Amino acid sequence: MGSTRFAELFDQGRDALLSGDVPRQEPPLEDGGRWGLTVVLRPESSVARRRERITAEAMAVAGDSHWPTGAVVSSHFTIRTLERYRPNVSKDDERVLRYQAALRQASARVGTIRLAEGLASDGWFEAGFTRDIWYSNLVHFTGLPENPQALVEWVAARRSLGLGASVHTFADLVSWTFNGRHMEPATLGRAKLRGSVG
Repeated sequence: MGSTRFAELFDQGRDALLSGDVPRQEPPLEDGGRWGLTVVLRPESSVARRRERITAEAMAVAGDSHWPTGAVVSSHFTIRTLERYRPNVSKDDERVLRYQAALRQASARVGTIRLAEGLASDGWFEAGFTRDIWYSNLVHFTGLPENPQALVEWVAARRSLGLGASVHTFADLVSWTFNGRHMEPATLGRAKLRGSVG
């Protein structure tokens, strides 16, 4: 399933780049949809550093006006987005406390992380949405890349590139802030995974 889905995503991305129909990222506004509170897995430091190097290569092809999301400070795998973006969320926010409790409950189990059960009605934002693959973005586009064809070729040549295995022993609840260059997470809660996720 995963390899088929990634092949579909490559084809869709290629077609979007070559047609100029690329989603453009902007710093989020309150209730802006993207970049709300999220539960993420952060890669091990060695994997994060390799991802940052390949992100720099991608940026050299795409152009330096885009967001280097694969930088060490922002590299992540999304488990679940919990709500629309809102600025200045504190650790003692009522919803944050409920999210933390659900994360602790889900993380205490061995095996698959089933966060939706613990969230109950707080899981509304991704209700009905299924994450059927694990992925992590390297670059978010702020506009059309300088040379779309070159970027398509760069990605095509690296579709099987291995960046190393990463074993995850914690899941983080994070908020996002635009740091002037890209979105950066701030940890609002962390739960130890009883069964490590690789």
